[in-house]
Amino acid sequence: MKTPSKYPLTLSGLLMMAGCTQMQPNDAIVPLQAATAQMIGLASSDELTVSNVQATSPDGLGGQQLSYTATTVRGRVFSCSALMTPGLLTEPPKVSAPHCTPVLVHQ
Repeated sequence: MKTPSKYPLTLSGLLMMAGCTQMQPNDAIVPLQAATAQMIGLASSDELTVSNVQATSPDGLGGQQLSYTATTVRGRVFSCSALMTPGLLTEPPKVSAPHCTPVLVHQ
């Protein structure tokens, strides 16, 4: 009696991981803008500009911590961070858990 081989299962798992999609920090600006605008309580992401996006090295699961600056059209400036996780197969990468702290701007 033959026992089923574990190789097809392992191969399919590797193929699924190979299908993970990563996002570059500059590609994350639009999702960051939307998530941050919602977190701050703005009516639209058009009221916010995201700049200075920097990412850490990917962790074991491909997630990256992002740090960035968010500026509203009224001049309020925030120092923010968020988590970017890779998408699987056909799903795009996701940006979640934005956290922002107001920055005092001297005029």
